[in-house]
Amino acid sequence: MLFKTISYIKFLLRSTNQHGLHSPFVYNFVTKGLYSKEIKNNILSEYSELKKLSKKEQTVFSKIIAYFKTNQLYIDVKSSNKSEDQEYKIIYVNTIHKIQSSELNTFNTKDIIVIYGIHQQKKTALKWQEIIKSKEAKVTIDLFYFGLIFFRKEQVKEHFNIRV
Repeated sequence: MLFKTISYIKFLLRSTNQHGLHSPFVYNFVTKGLYSKEIKNNILSEYSELKKLSKKEQTVFSKIIAYFKTNQLYIDVKSSNKSEDQEYKIIYVNTIHKIQSSELNTFNTKDIIVIYGIHQQKKTALKWQEIIKSKEAKVTIDLFYFGLIFFRKEQVKEHFNIRV
């Protein structure tokens, strides 16, 4: 608990809102998605893994799903690789240790990995830092509640800490 509290204070000190962003993709995601007032998608009730999330975490996650206009949520990283849709795919991972660095090169531009609990323990925070440094993860966003990984090949590698 102490680690999570200290991590939150550090996060608040280095995080920004939409005014500190210089990436058009991330700026649109933050302003039109994360900071929107309404929640348009209630897909979370269909997944038992997401019922453990707090109300705030469910709200943030619903906004992520609504912004990318996806009706499908993948809970398993391996099953998500078999789908070849042209739409955005959101892969929810509740334990960061389920992601291997070698798996990151199998994702495409429309894949988004949402990782829960990246600041729970020191081990999870270190694994998150390892993922941020990975060359395959082009855009990473730390929302404190979740870590988001985008594989946008058309974008320069960047990391953002965003308050929600």
